[in-house]
Amino acid sequence: MSTKLRTVIASLFLLAQLGAIVYAQFTPRRYFCWAPNDYANPYSLQVTVGDRQLSPAEVRARYQIPSSRSRCYENPVTHIIDFVRQYEQTYGRDEHAQVLMTWRRDGHDPEYQWRWPEK
Repeated sequence: MSTKLRTVIASLFLLAQLGAIVYAQFTPRRYFCWAPNDYANPYSLQVTVGDRQLSPAEVRARYQIPSSRSRCYENPVTHIIDFVRQYEQTYGRDEHAQVLMTWRRDGHDPEYQWRWPEK
């Protein structure tokens, strides 16, 4: 393979990565965003299965959410929503869980809420 062809392939690869990074800056999911993380989202997740409300440890285990003493998530909250939605649409679909998630962006904005099942 010629040096010129390798340079073109490498350049295209780097441009594709740069394009993906720029695109990720403008989406709510930001899974593949390599920019610095400069926010923290304090949140509360209440889950009821049947008549029983799950403990915080049970909620973290159910959705495989990383443990945090501060109950603060340092990624977009949409990641937690995606964890819950994926679990409830697959493994938990027959349990009919009720989920209420509340959070504040950077702890300053008004409180936001999200519920499962979604309407």
